[in-house]
Order: sequence, then structure tokens, then C-alpha cells
Amino acid sequence: IFIVVILSLIFFSGIFEITNAQISPPLGLRENKPDVYALTNAKIITSPGKVIRKGSLVIRDGMIESVGAKINIPKDATILDMNGMTLYPGLIESYSNIGIPEIKKDKKSDKKNGGSKHWNENVTPELRGSELYTTDSKKLKEYRKLGFTTALSVPREGIFKGSSVLVNLGDNESAENILKSNVNQHVTFSKKKDVSGYPTSLMGSISLIRQTFYDVQWYKKAVSAYAKKPSLGKPDESESLASLSSVIDGKRQVMFEATDELMILRIDKIVKEFKLKSLILASGNEFKRLSAVKRTGIPLIVPLNFPEPPDVKSPEKALDVSLEKLKEWDLAPSNPAMLNKAGVKIALTTNGLKKLEDFPKQLRKAISRGLSKESALAALTTHPAEYFGISDKLGTLEKGKIANIVVTEGDLFSKDGVVKDVWIDGKRYAIEKDPESEPEGKWTGTIRFNEKDAVEFNLELKKSKKKLSGTATISGKELKLISSELNGFRIAFSFPTDSVGIVGITMMTGKIKNDEMNGVGMAPGSQAVEWNLTRGSEEEEDSEDDEEKFEAATAQITYPLGGFGRPQLPKQQKLIFIKNATIWTSGRQGIIENADMIVKNGKISKVGKNLKAPKNALIIDGTGKHVTPGLIDEHSHTAMVRGVNEGGQAVTSEVRIGDVLTGDDIGLYRELAGGLTMSQELHGSANPIGGQAAVIKIRYGALPEDLKYSKDPPTIKFALGENVKQSNWNPSVLRYPRTRMGVEQIYRDEFRAGLVYKAALRKKGGLPVRKDLELDAIVDIMDGRMFVHCHSYRQDEILMLMRVAEDFGFRIQTFTHILEGYKVADEMKKHGASASTFTDWWMYKFEVYDAIPYNGALMHDVGIVTSFNSDSDELARRMNLEAAKAVAYGGVSEVEALKFVTINPAIQLKIDKWTGSLEPGKDGDFVVWNGSPLSTLSKAEQTWIDGAKWFDIEDDAKLRVEVRKEREKLIQKILSSSSDKKDKKKDKNDKNGHSLNAEEEF
Repeated sequence: IFIVVILSLIFFSGIFEITNAQISPPLGLRENKPDVYALTNAKIITSPGKVIRKGSLVIRDGMIESVGAKINIPKDATILDMNGMTLYPGLIESYSNIGIPEIKKDKKSDKKNGGSKHWNENVTPELRGSELYTTDSKKLKEYRKLGFTTALSVPREGIFKGSSVLVNLGDNESAENILKSNVNQHVTFSKKKDVSGYPTSLMGSISLIRQTFYDVQWYKKAVSAYAKKPSLGKPDESESLASLSSVIDGKRQVMFEATDELMILRIDKIVKEFKLKSLILASGNEFKRLSAVKRTGIPLIVPLNFPEPPDVKSPEKALDVSLEKLKEWDLAPSNPAMLNKAGVKIALTTNGLKKLEDFPKQLRKAISRGLSKESALAALTTHPAEYFGISDKLGTLEKGKIANIVVTEGDLFSKDGVVKDVWIDGKRYAIEKDPESEPEGKWTGTIRFNEKDAVEFNLELKKSKKKLSGTATISGKELKLISSELNGFRIAFSFPTDSVGIVGITMMTGKIKNDEMNGVGMAPGSQAVEWNLTRGSEEEEDSEDDEEKFEAATAQITYPLGGFGRPQLPKQQKLIFIKNATIWTSGRQGIIENADMIVKNGKISKVGKNLKAPKNALIIDGTGKHVTPGLIDEHSHTAMVRGVNEGGQAVTSEVRIGDVLTGDDIGLYRELAGGLTMSQELHGSANPIGGQAAVIKIRYGALPEDLKYSKDPPTIKFALGENVKQSNWNPSVLRYPRTRMGVEQIYRDEFRAGLVYKAALRKKGGLPVRKDLELDAIVDIMDGRMFVHCHSYRQDEILMLMRVAEDFGFRIQTFTHILEGYKVADEMKKHGASASTFTDWWMYKFEVYDAIPYNGALMHDVGIVTSFNSDSDELARRMNLEAAKAVAYGGVSEVEALKFVTINPAIQLKIDKWTGSLEPGKDGDFVVWNGSPLSTLSKAEQTWIDGAKWFDIEDDAKLRVEVRKEREKLIQKILSSSSDKKDKKKDKNDKNGHSLNAEEEF
């Protein structure tokens, strides 16, 4: 009796272990049968690199009870012989939207987020994937076919999307499938599709993310302070900020979504600023900046959505495809292997694939490029399990883990490998072909009537709108099917048999299993029928895929990847000696003929005549050449991505151009070819108060942070005029201000707010003051730590802004464009403002009708520090010729005219101590010209920055040839690949087997 009781307790404890986990009441009787299975005689991959050649695995109540080569099989187990099969840990999909619906905005409602939600509709961190998730049986089945047993499911839209949920992919109720809630917080840089307003740019998105994290820090302190001392006043309730508390504490992970390789570096800055625990959903282009990506140390989730071959079928179409796109197509499949080899931790995802079923082929392509199968398995099992904190439950086949298993016939990562079953929570899901499509094709075999001799019997079946149709052939006579029906693996059909001597209709029924179909039937006259068929081979079609071949990458990685990139960026020369040149110093020495210059370790050491060449110096023969300082552009919009303006609000002093820089812009290379070495990258002119600017060195191909000039004080863009008030823009967008009067008032209102904020920061006691990135910048302006460069045209507005600035105790550093500056030059000089103007732009809109080409010279003559700017990628290529216009319009001397694009913009940017002229101690930025820099016939032959040569006209000629050669090579590779496929199709359909070669196609 004692033994019976103990056994009963053991038996029922297994049952109650399951039923106790279930919250909902059972429907009908409880299922009490023990779920115990023994999968025997299988090859078992317990974890990446660990193999049991022939072993068994026991599952009890959804968990792995034991696994090994020699284990005891429990007596109560159902034994499944897996001879010839391989068991793998269930695959984990690291990013999906499985079961997460789209949340559509009510278009009838204009209400913003209410209650305790965030003020911005793109910030919804409180959304929980576990509350949104519903079982999507059809989608789950698609994933199971590929061997996936678990997936991370993520809310679909927003900048702060909400938290993800980890689910098993079984056909259970939603709650039963959930393994882990609140896994990661998900952050993107793209707003919701149906939400207008702020942010409208990448820099706006980054600023919103940054401000939100600061708000979380403040909210925690404010709530804590209020709890300790209620008399301080209660901070506004915020469910959104509260939900991010565990993120800012480092207790919960953030998964950022990167749209390109440089986004990873931008994300890394945010991660470091707030000390976040993070993952990144990568773009697939990380190979472009592999070393920089590795340095972040952030684990990645890598897609396999490799680019399709670009359309280069005609010369015209080929011209539209950049070299970068051609190289991306060639190199992208190597991305997983390159990351893995570099030591970057990766998981793999189906995310981004147009068709889910393409995943195995894309994975095999990645493996062909050097990703080992062990690494591929780790990227689909152990790595995501570690990422999501479930290594104790999933990722390997070990005792005590959830029985999520993939059963394959053959190698999971080979073309011939077939997923036969997946086990999820110890439940078996058979993977079969869709029964609706399985019968399709040609079948050959025999048919026997009333035990007579068997005769030839062929069947051809087609499917249209899930209905079967086709023809049967008996002894060469074709018989059209008059009915056909499919139910699971059972098939029934009938056809008239008059033409084969059996008058009437013969009815058939049978079953299909893989490539075999057989059954019985009834012919007229009660004749018994037996029939057997085998699926016909697809011959050419099958042979096309028998041997799967993936081409190796041939493109070279350069920085940047596109045209005129280099395998290595220019390196600083320790010593440079320029001899016997005409040197335009833009300094006190003016122009020195037959002069020499020494640059040492990136700095100008000496400038003068008859200097001695240092030992081991690189010598540049300047005979007949002119050498100038590197040209500087005060107003540029080159080298920034995804928005020049943040137009979602009228005041955006929190946004930073430095967040969205790129060294990959071809405009930088072209500007180097024109002798430009520095520029101020400015926010656009859509807002009265725009974003913070960035001064850069023109280093084409450098990383964003390596573009920035570290010595410049912060600057910010203001704007006046039509672009700001936007009264002639979309009338449905009601953004204040809409008049010039409103522009002045928004300035005054913002600076008053800055004064209040500054006073609050100084005040002791009370709730902590919320850090406001917008007002931080305003306070910096008033305190003289940040300097204003203002887009301007009309004299009345120029005077207005100077008066506003004076009322709040600061000065406008530079008025940019300032086409009516000649009218108020005396007032500008008194105020202390400088001017950076266009040369001869006019009449392009109403507010510039009074522009004159003498504007720059007139302001210069009054004593205002004056420069010329481009505001154009195109114009920035020839700033030397813009300087020459000061000579033509106003008679400015050549020496002074060159200063309009050298030392003067350096003064305006407050960097003239370090650059802008060729004087000892300054940066070694210089240009070698083949003639006078103010001549329309002259070209920049060499452009140097900090003693490194970033442009050389002779190298440029070679690079042009290399670009043409590499383009041609890659285009031919695409055409050859396309031609091979056409050949195979022609062989099947064209007697002549002719296909176009590349020349004919062109």
C-alpha cells in the first residue's frame, strides 16, 4: 500500500505541476496522461560544437529529463525511434512582430496622449508586448517550418515602442505561449506613420530620446523627494517615465534599432551617456565600419536581408546604380562571418526578409562566405538565450531545460536538410508540406483493372484557387478529370474511361505520402481497380538546384564604400617641407614669394624664405605653385543625414547637428578637390531658434566623431524671414509664429523662460529641477558659452534681433547670408556682429530683392569681419572663386579677398587661434594650387589637413580609373549571374538554348 501511495504521489505530482501553472479553468475533463517521450537512436547537437553521435533524449511534462549516449529510458515513456534524424536545440527568433497587432490612430480624434502618458505620441514605453500578444497560428506555423520554436515579439511603431515579449511558438492560448514578459525596451529613430509633428528629423529623434532618458532620471528623484516630503508638491504622474525606471537603473535592457552602420555609433553615444544595458538590431551593413562597430562592444542582432542584384540590364540603368550599391550587393552576405570573425557577438534574425521562407537559403549563403555552422547555430540558440536572460531554460539540449527541439533529416544548415518535426514545451509539431500543394505535378506509374495485367498510368494535377484539376493518361489515352477532391493526405478523383474500352466513369481514392500516391478505385461494372504512382522527377528544374553555388565576394572594402574611397584613410606625415612656393599666409606676413614652409606633426612649424629642409621630410616642390590656408565655409549643410531641419517645433535648440554627421557624403570629396578643409555644419532655417551646429574638418571617409573639430566653442543656428514664419507654407499646419512680429515674440518668450530656468537651477530646496536640453542651450547663449549664427536677409529683422540680444545681455556672433547687411553695417559694427554673406545671389525670393554683389566689400570697408559662405554642396567646391568676387565687386585687395574664405570665417567661428592662416603653431591645413587661388584657371592639386593629404589631383585621376574598373567588374558579375539563370531556363524552354550575353544585352 505504501509503495502504491508513493507511486501515486509521484504520478500526480507531475500532473499537478502542469495544472498548477495553468490559471484558467479546464474545459471539460482534465487530461491526466503523462507526457513522457524518449527520442532514441538520434544524432544530438546538444549545443554549438557539442555532438552526441548516437544518443537518446527523454522529455517529461515539457522538460528535458535526460539526454546522453547511454541513458535509462523510463518505462512510462513513449519511445520514438529517431534513427537517421538529428536533434538540435529549438531556434530562437531574436526580433519579430509575431502576434502583435498594429495600433491604428483614431483619425477622427486630434487629441494627444492623455492621462499619464507622454506628451509625445511617439513615446509609448508603457506598452507591453505581453498585453498585445495574441496567438497567430498561421504565422507560428511558418516559423516552425524553419525550425523556430521561440521568438521575441516587439510592438510595431514609435520611437519608444514599448516592451517585448518572449513567446514559444506552439498553438496554445496566448498566455500559455508567453515565456517572459517585459524583456527589452525597444527604441527606434523613426516616428509612427500616422503621427505628425515633432520630431521630423533624425537629430530630432535623437534629442527626444536623450531628453526622455533625462526626464526619467529627474522623475525618479522627484517622486522620491515627494515621498519623503509631500509639502514639496507632487510631480505630474507619468506612466511612460515610470516604465523606463528599470532601464535607466540598468536592470532592464534596451534594444535599439539601427538603420545603417553609422547608427550603431550614434546609439553607442547614447548608451554611454546614460550607462544603458543594450542590444542593437543591426542593418546588415556593419561590414562597412567593422572596427568601429566592434569597439562599441554592443551585441548585435543581424538580419540576412541581403540586397537583390541591382538592375543593370541596360547602360542607362547601370549608370543609375552607384558603386556603393554594387559593392553592398557583393559584400553584404559576408557581413555575419566578418562580424563573427572580428569577435562581435551576434544573433541572427529573419527580420527584413520579404519572404520568410528565404531564410534558410540566405543563411546558407552567409555560411558559404565563412560563417561556421557552429557559429550560425549559436547565433540562433545560445546567443539569443543569453540576450534575453533565458539561458537557464533554452538554447541548449540539457537536463532541466524546456523541451524545445528541432528534428531534421540531414544537416539543418545544408540545402538537403529537412525539418521533420519541432517540439515545443514537449509537444510534437509535425512539419509537412501543405496538402493543397503537395499533389501538384506529374505522377507516373501503373493501374490494374480486376487483377488484369497492369498498364501504364500517368496523372498530372494542377491547383487553381485551392481546387484541383488535371488529366489522367491510361495506355497513352488522355482522360480529363471531371472531379477531384483533397482532404488532408487523402485524394479522390474520377474520369471517363470510354476511350480505353470501359464505358462510364471510373472513381478513384487513395493517399499521398511524400512522393508516392496509391490507392484503389471502382470502374463501371463493379470492376476493382488498384493503382500506384510516383512523383515524376523535375529533371532540368531539379538539376538546376542540385548543386547550390554561392559566389565569393570580390569587391574591396574602402572608406567610404562608394566612389573615391580608400582602403586606408590618409595618415599624418611627421615632417613636410614645401619649397619655393608663393605662400598666401592670410596672416601678418601676407603673400611671400619663393617661400618655404615646414609642417611638423600636423602643425605649422615655420614659414619664410630660405628654410632648410628637415631630415626625412616629405618634400613638395612648390615651384610655380601657390599655397594657401585650407579654405573655410561658415555655412554648410554637407555631411549630415536624414534632415537638415527639425521643423516639428519653432524652437529646437536641443537638437545637435553633431548627432547626424557622416563622413561618407561624396560632397566632402568634391569640396576637398576645391581646397575646402573646414566648414560649419548648420541646422536649416525653418525655425527662429534651430539646432546646435558642428564645425568639422573635411575628412572624406572618416567616422562622424573624427570629423568634428574639438576646439570650436558651441554655436547655434537662428533664423529670420520667410523660412521661419512659414505663412506661405501649408496652411493646415498651424505653427506659431506666422508673422515677423511673432518671430520677435517667440525669441523674447524663450529667453524669459531661460532666465526662469536659470534661476530655478540656482534655487535650493523644492523638487529637483527637470533638466531641459532646450533651455540649457538658451542659458548657454545668455551666459556667453554658445554663440549665435543667424540666417538673415532684411534690415528690419537684423536690427530687431540685435536689440533682443542686447536686452538679454548677449551679442549675435555672425549674421549669415545677410543680404541687406550693407544697409545696417554701422549698427552691426557697434553691436559687435560679424557677417557671412552670399556673393552675388539675388532675386531668388522676394525678401532678397535688395541684395547687391557689393554687400561683402561694403561691410568689410566698415570694419566688420566679413566672410563668404556657400550654403550649397555645389558652391562649396569653389570658394576660392567666391573670394575673387570681392575683388571684382568692391575692389577688395587680393590678400584681403582670400581672407573672406580663410581667417575671417575662422574668426567668426572663434577658432582663429588654431587655424585660418599659415602661421607657426597653427593646424597644418593647406592647399597647393597650380596658379593663383583667385584665378578661374587654377585648380587645387593637393589638399592637406593636419599634415595628412586628403586630396591629390594625380591620385584622383587614378581613382577615377579604379572606380570605372570596379563598376564594370561588378556589373559583369551581376550580368553573368543573371545570364546563368537565363541559360538554365532557355535549356528547358528554347530548342536553341540561346541566352543573351553581356554584350548583346548592352
